[in-house]
Amino acid sequence: MYELSRIRLYSIGPAGARYADTVLDLRGVGEPVPRPAPTQGDFFADEPSGPPRRPAPAGVLFLENGGGKSVLLKLIFSVMLPGHRNTLGGASSGVLRKFLLAEDCGHVALEWQHTLTGELVVAGKVSEWRGRQISSDPRKFAEAWYSFRPGPGLSLDSLPVAEASAMRPRAEGASGARGRRRTMKGFRDAMTEAGKAYPHLEVVWEEIHDRWNEHLGDLGLDPELFRYQREMNADEGEAAGLFAVKKDSDFTDLLLRAVTDTRDTDGLADLVHGFAGKLGRRAELTAERDFTAGSLDLLERIVAAAATRGQARGVHAQSERRTRVLARRLTARAQQERGRAAELAQHMARAAHRVTDAEQARGSSALTAAELAYRHASLALAAADKDANALRREIGDARTLHAAWQTAETVLRHRAAGDRLERVTAAIREAERDAAPALAARTTAAGHLVRALHAAASGAERQADAEEERSAELQRLAETAHHDATLAATEAQRARSESEHLGQRLSEVEQETAEAVRAGWLDD
Repeated sequence: MYELSRIRLYSIGPAGARYADTVLDLRGVGEPVPRPAPTQGDFFADEPSGPPRRPAPAGVLFLENGGGKSVLLKLIFSVMLPGHRNTLGGASSGVLRKFLLAEDCGHVALEWQHTLTGELVVAGKVSEWRGRQISSDPRKFAEAWYSFRPGPGLSLDSLPVAEASAMRPRAEGASGARGRRRTMKGFRDAMTEAGKAYPHLEVVWEEIHDRWNEHLGDLGLDPELFRYQREMNADEGEAAGLFAVKKDSDFTDLLLRAVTDTRDTDGLADLVHGFAGKLGRRAELTAERDFTAGSLDLLERIVAAAATRGQARGVHAQSERRTRVLARRLTARAQQERGRAAELAQHMARAAHRVTDAEQARGSSALTAAELAYRHASLALAAADKDANALRREIGDARTLHAAWQTAETVLRHRAAGDRLERVTAAIREAERDAAPALAARTTAAGHLVRALHAAASGAERQADAEEERSAELQRLAETAHHDATLAATEAQRARSESEHLGQRLSEVEQETAEAVRAGWLDD
């Protein structure tokens, strides 16, 4: 005989009474197990402090209305009494399906402990919606049951409900599941792999109600006992209500349910129940068929219109795509043009700077050339003045020499005349003594002397004329140099005036360009 030791509920329950990952622990508070069976301890398990003890013989769960007490009982009975007809509180076929959301893979695991040996066995149920979509079709609600004997490799705490489950015992109130929740297929694969890796777990997986009931009987968990429990808790009353019969037919029904196997009649009841439901909906289904037949023509027109609209939308979408492509191309072209305009503006700015630099260089060169010309003319004028002064000095010296020569001629003439007079006197005296030939010789010598003096005077006059002509030429050169210097100074002043005028014009052009940029006629 087994007693309920622990309950684990994972990702299941209605919105108001939902169990994310909850464990109800009833262990270790009952009487000691009389004949404990040897068990293989887990690597991470704590050392046992004594003989194993039975679970609590009784317990009280305090929750407010709507907190999940009935949900807990329904989930427990869904493991031990599979099938919607065995649902606690009646035969509603949609009660358990309302406990799962579209993304849920719900788990209900019950750990049972043998009253004599303390051996453990886990019986559980896993359920989910096929396709992750909630539906009113019960065939899309998948259920499966499993059992195993806890040991190294798998236990109630380390159920592979998520992609990563803790191997160590979890702390009080903490969940051992980590990572993304597994689907039913992933959970089954993990359980199968654990059963292959650890044969002592005796993992069993069932998806058919009858086979699961038989397996529970093989484990020593009698489903009939839970059937009576379900009937006693049908209206959440006390156990005496099960045997409170008011008439003979109620006692007969109770006796038949107790001594007969209801599995065959359950199938017939399900068939009759389904057929009765269809008959009850006959008028509704007929009206729905007529409505469907009447709406088919309109729906075909709607489909044709939808197809036309789809084509129009396709054309519109294609046009929109082309327009967007064109807009992107135009945007890219505009960006390129803006880049080119910016480059041209930069080139223009650099050219303007170069022109300005060239103008400045030209002005500087002109000023330098004018200054050099002025300096050259000044130097030439100074040299010409120096040459003119030298020529003046030479002219003065020549004139002085000429005057000296003229004075010397007079002196020489006077001296010559005195000498002649003396010689003449002597000659006369001697001639008078010597006779007439000497007088003739004196006359000839006097003639030669006069001619020589005349020739010397003519040479001196010619040299003076040449010196005067040279002085006049030097005077003309000095005047020409002075005129060139004056022209160079005039050109320098004109270059300065042109440079100032060009600077004023450049300022006006820059001001006009700035006004055009502000007016939007040109890009900045």
